[in-house]
Amino acid sequence: MDRNRFKLIHSELIQQVQCIENNLKIIYAAMHKGNFRSNLKSVEKMNLGKIARELEELDNSDNLPDFSEEEYTTIDEIREIRNYWCHQCYLDFVYIENDYERERAFQKVAERLHYDEYRTYDLFKKTEEMRFAIIEKYR
Repeated sequence: MDRNRFKLIHSELIQQVQCIENNLKIIYAAMHKGNFRSNLKSVEKMNLGKIARELEELDNSDNLPDFSEEEYTTIDEIREIRNYWCHQCYLDFVYIENDYERERAFQKVAERLHYDEYRTYDLFKKTEEMRFAIIEKYR
Protein backbone atom coordinates (compact mmCIF):
# COMPACT_ATOMS: atom_id res chain seq x y z
CA MET A 1 0.00 0.00 0.00
CA ASP A 2 1.30 3.48 -0.77
CA ARG A 3 1.15 6.45 1.60
CA ASN A 4 -1.71 8.22 -0.19
CA ARG A 5 -3.98 5.18 -0.07
CA PHE A 6 -2.98 4.68 3.57
CA LYS A 7 -4.00 8.24 4.43
CA LEU A 8 -7.34 7.86 2.66
CA ILE A 9 -8.23 4.60 4.40
CA HIS A 10 -6.96 5.96 7.73
CA SER A 11 -9.22 8.98 7.32
CA GLU A 12 -12.23 6.78 6.55
CA LEU A 13 -11.50 4.63 9.60
CA ILE A 14 -11.37 7.73 11.82
CA GLN A 15 -14.66 8.91 10.34
CA GLN A 16 -16.29 5.58 11.22
CA VAL A 17 -14.95 5.73 14.76
CA GLN A 18 -16.23 9.28 15.21
CA CYS A 19 -19.67 8.15 14.04
CA ILE A 20 -19.54 5.22 16.46
CA GLU A 21 -18.71 7.61 19.30
CA ASN A 22 -21.59 9.87 18.31
CA ASN A 23 -23.96 6.89 18.08
CA LEU A 24 -23.06 5.96 21.66
CA LYS A 25 -23.80 9.53 22.78
CA ILE A 26 -27.18 9.40 21.06
CA ILE A 27 -27.93 6.03 22.66
CA TYR A 28 -27.00 7.39 26.07
CA ALA A 29 -29.13 10.52 25.60
CA ALA A 30 -32.13 8.42 24.55
CA MET A 31 -31.78 6.00 27.47
CA HIS A 32 -31.23 8.65 30.13
CA LYS A 33 -34.32 10.07 31.82
CA GLY A 34 -35.18 13.61 30.93
CA ASN A 35 -34.98 15.73 27.82
CA PHE A 36 -33.11 14.07 24.93
CA ARG A 37 -31.48 17.30 23.70
CA SER A 38 -30.32 18.25 27.20
CA ASN A 39 -28.98 14.75 27.74
CA LEU A 40 -27.12 14.87 24.44
CA LYS A 41 -25.64 18.26 25.29
CA SER A 42 -24.41 16.88 28.63
CA VAL A 43 -22.30 14.24 26.87
CA GLU A 44 -21.17 16.12 23.78
CA LYS A 45 -17.64 16.75 25.12
CA MET A 46 -17.10 13.22 26.47
CA ASN A 47 -14.48 11.07 24.79
CA LEU A 48 -15.16 7.53 23.65
CA GLY A 49 -13.86 5.85 26.80
CA LYS A 50 -15.90 8.10 29.08
CA ILE A 51 -19.15 7.76 27.15
CA ALA A 52 -18.70 3.98 26.99
CA ARG A 53 -18.34 3.81 30.79
CA GLU A 54 -21.28 6.15 31.38
CA LEU A 55 -23.46 4.20 28.97
CA GLU A 56 -22.66 0.86 30.57
CA GLU A 57 -23.31 2.27 34.05
CA LEU A 58 -26.64 3.75 32.97
CA ASP A 59 -27.65 0.60 31.13
CA ASN A 60 -26.94 -1.60 34.14
CA SER A 61 -28.50 0.77 36.70
CA ASP A 62 -31.86 -1.03 36.62
CA ASN A 63 -30.35 -4.55 36.46
CA LEU A 64 -32.11 -5.01 33.10
CA PRO A 65 -29.43 -4.00 30.59
CA ASP A 66 -30.33 -3.42 26.96
CA PHE A 67 -26.88 -4.49 25.83
CA SER A 68 -24.99 -7.70 26.45
CA GLU A 69 -21.49 -8.12 27.81
CA GLU A 70 -20.47 -9.03 24.25
CA GLU A 71 -21.75 -5.69 23.01
CA TYR A 72 -19.80 -3.85 25.70
CA THR A 73 -16.73 -5.86 24.69
CA THR A 74 -17.35 -4.60 21.15
CA ILE A 75 -17.51 -1.02 22.39
CA ASP A 76 -14.21 -1.51 24.21
CA GLU A 77 -12.65 -2.90 21.03
CA ILE A 78 -13.74 0.27 19.24
CA ARG A 79 -11.98 2.34 21.89
CA GLU A 80 -8.77 0.33 21.50
CA ILE A 81 -8.87 0.63 17.70
CA ARG A 82 -9.48 4.37 17.92
CA ASN A 83 -6.63 4.85 20.37
CA TYR A 84 -4.17 3.04 18.13
CA TRP A 85 -5.13 4.87 14.93
CA CYS A 86 -5.33 8.29 16.56
CA HIS A 87 -2.34 8.11 18.86
CA GLN A 88 0.13 5.43 17.78
CA CYS A 89 0.02 4.23 14.17
CA TYR A 90 2.36 6.82 12.64
CA LEU A 91 4.81 6.50 15.51
CA ASP A 92 5.23 2.83 14.63
CA PHE A 93 7.14 3.71 11.46
CA VAL A 94 7.84 7.44 10.98
CA TYR A 95 10.93 7.67 13.19
CA ILE A 96 12.72 4.62 11.80
CA GLU A 97 15.86 5.93 10.12
CA ASN A 98 16.66 2.99 7.85
CA ASP A 99 14.54 3.33 4.68
CA TYR A 100 14.11 -0.41 4.22
CA GLU A 101 13.11 -1.02 7.84
CA ARG A 102 10.78 2.01 7.84
CA GLU A 103 9.03 0.69 4.72
CA ARG A 104 8.71 -2.78 6.26
CA ALA A 105 7.22 -1.27 9.41
CA PHE A 106 4.89 0.90 7.33
CA GLN A 107 3.63 -2.12 5.37
CA LYS A 108 2.98 -3.96 8.63
CA VAL A 109 0.93 -1.00 9.92
CA ALA A 110 -0.84 -0.83 6.52
CA GLU A 111 -1.85 -4.50 6.87
CA ARG A 112 -3.33 -3.72 10.26
CA LEU A 113 -5.15 -0.74 8.77
CA HIS A 114 -6.67 -2.94 6.10
CA TYR A 115 -7.86 -5.38 8.78
CA ASP A 116 -9.18 -2.66 11.12
CA GLU A 117 -10.88 -0.84 8.24
CA TYR A 118 -13.28 -3.76 7.76
CA ARG A 119 -13.56 -4.41 11.47
CA THR A 120 -14.42 -0.78 12.21
CA TYR A 121 -17.01 -0.73 9.45
CA ASP A 122 -18.66 -3.81 10.96
CA LEU A 123 -18.59 -2.18 14.41
CA PHE A 124 -20.04 1.02 12.96
CA LYS A 125 -22.93 -0.93 11.44
CA LYS A 126 -23.50 -2.66 14.77
CA THR A 127 -23.70 0.64 16.68
CA GLU A 128 -26.06 1.96 14.02
CA GLU A 129 -28.35 -1.01 14.69
CA MET A 130 -28.04 -0.42 18.44
CA ARG A 131 -28.89 3.27 17.98
CA PHE A 132 -31.99 2.51 15.91
CA ALA A 133 -33.21 -0.07 18.43
CA ILE A 134 -32.72 2.23 21.43
CA ILE A 135 -34.32 5.23 19.74
CA GLU A 136 -37.33 3.05 18.90
CA LYS A 137 -37.52 1.61 22.43
CA TYR A 138 -37.19 4.91 24.31
CA ARG A 139 -39.11 7.10 21.87
